[in-house]
Amino acid sequence: GTLAAALAASGAIPVRAVITAGAPHIEEAFVAASEWTATSGDAQERNVGLTIPKLHLAGETDAIISVESTDELCTRAGSGEMIIHEKGHLFPTKA
Repeated sequence: GTLAAALAASGAIPVRAVITAGAPHIEEAFVAASEWTATSGDAQERNVGLTIPKLHLAGETDAIISVESTDELCTRAGSGEMIIHEKGHLFPTKA
């Protein structure tokens, strides 16, 4: 999830949206994505990735990935919305 968000934000991969669940912010993923795209395309193309809609799910009781780390990922990846659920490190499946 983290690398997908970083690659989408950098414009390296042509996607319409990104959804992550329990993904942390890892700055190295953004550095790698930035380096990968630095020599390809123009700056405007790369900045388009910041406008791709992103949804990040975080578990309030997640003992593996903190809500704060997912919030940082949401902010860093651009155009993100974060939903915090009451479960832990899982994807809630009941409506």
